[in-house]
Amino acid sequence: MMTVTIKILRLFTPVVAGVALLAACNSASNDPTDQAVNMPSDEEGIEMGLAVMPPIAGLDVPFQTYAVPTSDGMRIETTTGTIIEIPANAFVDKDGNPITGTVDIKFREFHNATDIIASGIPMHNPETGEYMETAGMFEIKGEQEGQEIFVKGDKDIEVNLASFNEGDDFNFYKLGPKDCRWEDKGTAKARPNLKKENRLAALDAELPLKPIKPRKHSNVENFVFDLDVNYSMFPELKTFKGVVWEYAGQGKNPEKNSWIFSSNWEKIEVKKTPTGYFELILTDVEKTFKTLVRPVLSDADYEKALAEFTETKMKEYNKVKTAQADERARLSLQADLNRSFSVAGFGTYNWDIWHSPGRTICYPKPKFDVLANVDTDVNKISYFLVMGERNAVVRYTPRTLSKFSFNASDDNALLAVLPEGKIAIFSAKDFKGLDIDQLRKNKKVLMEMATETMTVASLDNLDEVLDKAFMF
Repeated sequence: MMTVTIKILRLFTPVVAGVALLAACNSASNDPTDQAVNMPSDEEGIEMGLAVMPPIAGLDVPFQTYAVPTSDGMRIETTTGTIIEIPANAFVDKDGNPITGTVDIKFREFHNATDIIASGIPMHNPETGEYMETAGMFEIKGEQEGQEIFVKGDKDIEVNLASFNEGDDFNFYKLGPKDCRWEDKGTAKARPNLKKENRLAALDAELPLKPIKPRKHSNVENFVFDLDVNYSMFPELKTFKGVVWEYAGQGKNPEKNSWIFSSNWEKIEVKKTPTGYFELILTDVEKTFKTLVRPVLSDADYEKALAEFTETKMKEYNKVKTAQADERARLSLQADLNRSFSVAGFGTYNWDIWHSPGRTICYPKPKFDVLANVDTDVNKISYFLVMGERNAVVRYTPRTLSKFSFNASDDNALLAVLPEGKIAIFSAKDFKGLDIDQLRKNKKVLMEMATETMTVASLDNLDEVLDKAFMF
């Protein structure tokens, strides 16, 4: 089985202005008849939000494509730490014939409000008001030379999805390819990302001690002494021949323990410590003396030693340190948990908890500023309630805002996606400023939406807007 590791790139694909991406649930499955794009003719279905509708033209969470040899299968690892196990000989065409050669497996994952909003994947039940809190979602599909392929009936693909949310109350769901309803497939406990843990532990063990810069005898600050060593008896100390020693300022001071210089020591040890200094250990039958020291060179030997230190020792140390920093940065992008499930077909899958509304119900009346330049009666606007305390997003349309509800104890923000990539915000701070008692009586509330000056053209832009929405 082959193994590949690649990085995820977030891409922005420009499209003609004003053209919205709209598709009903077209998640792939093992049944070729389920994989046709189902463009809903029912306007009410779209208005209720039960369709995959990326709200910002040209912006979506991109797929990563992996070339997989069918005869071998492949183990794929993504930047987040997700691992996908593709078995050998796992695919068939629309007529059920085995696929040979190389296929393209396309995979994307969703972990936060930015990903959910950009994808337009529905995460709620418009009839009941229930909404999903996700611990990670992904979509997987395959093709060969532009033609759809399908998972063979007796094969499964194991997806160990990176998860940034703790807890064992999440179930595994599949998005219905035609009705956009989530089907419960079961549950499993989250497991620690042992590969990440083991690699971090190995990095800690691999980092070498920082070399100590050589010091001139004429520049010393503390007490300096020499060791009268019989190197035939202590061959391990030959490395330090010609070196004198300076008390490092830590441990027992040799200058204040002059008796050590009149003793005949049976054993002398010099060990490098994690601080970069050396531990000097003098031992005989009756006593032991320990202290920290550092080597000092004669002025004549100093320049040569300094050149070796700079060109060799520090250069190698910095090389290892930089490589370790890069590896730690890579690992920092990975989740600490994995959630594993085997899927029998392509499609969109989600680790989620369903939450009942049980919240403050009101009818928000958005009011837009001049910068928005919209006519709410003409332009189709998508609204997204983002719950900061939970990894949850609920989409509303102008028609479904009458069913709006929120938990006043949570941090909430309402985003309105306007034409041409503009976004208006009713921030978390604005929510905290609402008079909840008055709101519960009137059932209506005026929400003055502040339009962002930045046009959202990338996922990073959307991240920035969300960060601003939750500023206090």
